[in-house]
Amino acid sequence: MSGIETFSAPLSAEAISSAWLAALISDLSSPSFTLKHSFTDDSYWRDLLAFTPDFRTLHALPKIEQFFSVPVAVARPSRFRLLPGVRNRRIGPTKTFIQGIIQFHTVIAQCTGVFTLTQSEDSSWKAWSFVTMMDQLSGVVDRFGAHTPLCRPAEWNTTMEYTAVVVGAGQCGLSVAARLENLGISTLVLERSGAIGNSWRSRYESLETNTPRAFNHLPFVTFPEGREKYIPCGDVADYLENYQRTLGLHVLTLACISAASYNASSSTWTLSISLSGQASITVTARHLIGATGVGTMGGALPFMPSIPGTNSFLGSIIHSSKYRSSCVSTKVVVVGAGCSAHDIAQDAANLGCQTVLVQRSPTAVVSRQTMDRFLTGYIGQDALPTEIADRFYVALPLSTVQNSQYDAMEAHAHIDQDLREDLSRHGYLLPGPKDNFLHRLSIRRGGYYIDRGCAKLITSGKITVKSGHEISHFSPSGLVFDDGSRAAADLVVFATGYSKTTIKQVAESLFGPQVADAVHNIGGWDSDCELAGIWRPTGHNGLWFAEGDLFSARFYSQFLALQIMAREMGLLSPDQRTYISC
Repeated sequence: MSGIETFSAPLSAEAISSAWLAALISDLSSPSFTLKHSFTDDSYWRDLLAFTPDFRTLHALPKIEQFFSVPVAVARPSRFRLLPGVRNRRIGPTKTFIQGIIQFHTVIAQCTGVFTLTQSEDSSWKAWSFVTMMDQLSGVVDRFGAHTPLCRPAEWNTTMEYTAVVVGAGQCGLSVAARLENLGISTLVLERSGAIGNSWRSRYESLETNTPRAFNHLPFVTFPEGREKYIPCGDVADYLENYQRTLGLHVLTLACISAASYNASSSTWTLSISLSGQASITVTARHLIGATGVGTMGGALPFMPSIPGTNSFLGSIIHSSKYRSSCVSTKVVVVGAGCSAHDIAQDAANLGCQTVLVQRSPTAVVSRQTMDRFLTGYIGQDALPTEIADRFYVALPLSTVQNSQYDAMEAHAHIDQDLREDLSRHGYLLPGPKDNFLHRLSIRRGGYYIDRGCAKLITSGKITVKSGHEISHFSPSGLVFDDGSRAAADLVVFATGYSKTTIKQVAESLFGPQVADAVHNIGGWDSDCELAGIWRPTGHNGLWFAEGDLFSARFYSQFLALQIMAREMGLLSPDQRTYISC
């Protein structure tokens, strides 16, 4: 991710970038394949399908050279050109870089590369980070624009054949379906609820996106203009419904898979689909995509800690997923310190409730102002086209966050200094300097809060923070902590997240144990600091998973669709680990 402060670019930035590109071309075409003239010793190269049919991130020059020598030889990159918009960037007070985008072609695709150059000790500029990605397969024409809606009206029958079936009609499922249909791949989407967008409608009424409107739209269809910079959950739900109607995507609601089998010899799924109040139907497909929210609100069971004395408590106990503004009582205790916990505490306090936020461990906090500046390129007068801004946003691989221990928001730390000091004075626990916000946002994916008003309620005394102590037990009138202190409550909300669910477990719950047996028994981050089994191969042929926020849905859906299209075109080796030599 980038999110790095922009300052006035020197006149030599484009010249430096052009010289670097010439060095890169020379290195890539060298018979001995070396990158020593274009990459630093401590560099990173992340590839999203441009040279390998998977997501890979390599760190350190010897490993990069060893890994990419064969894929580059097979891909035969050519027709390089530097795109306009090269800019100087700053991380913190001292680190400066030059960033830009190049276009090039391989034997099978048009690609882009986002480079981040740093000045070496000998004053030469070399790549500290390089992210290459496939944009379009050669000979494949986008259908969007010429064909809108993308799909013809569906003809529902008891037996149907599609190339792909997507399970889940949230932002990820709909984005994948749109990307596939844009490539001419027939796709059916199954949604278990009664309407598209219900996963957003079913949350508490004050829920909003934590990122501004310009950052959140899905492929091909922008969010409509609105008064709110941050989009209310009901508007997101309406947008998802309109998204399906605009593109004509084939979606079956109140539908779930009752049986799934895979024929390896024909590479075909046979799915028995149950429809509420109707006869079951059978659908065959070559690709099956789970997009039910793996690891998020739609894909795992709410986690509720086991605390003694619940039967003695005279009030109500709910999980944050069940919270509504109408639930509130006189005295509310919210257990947890992530975004949902703060939002619910803020909602309760604004409704006049006596509110306590139980913070059991430190939370990294940034203001919305800082988050907006982090998303440079999407907002303001200098906003870039989304396709360009997306590429700059992923200009630094996540492994740079994990290994370098820097925070790209360091340049804006002074903005939130008063906020953090005020919170600390009111008993709020903050992490140490090395446990930064970006690491929690990108790698840990939890333990942070983007402030939209709760901090002021804490520092003004309207919300009381109980931090650093575990809950001992319930009493009839509330909670008792391990230091003997108490918090009175008639409603306790556990904003404690969801059960940890691996890809294998999700596959078993959706498609059965036989399918799950072939799925990699891994979850979280792999050795390359890439999400294991998400938006990329899972270990089972023809089985994919998609998950994430609105940005992830927009950006990574393209790469999932390209992976499926490459397989449909026969561009992969028999073991599907490399592209074939054309």
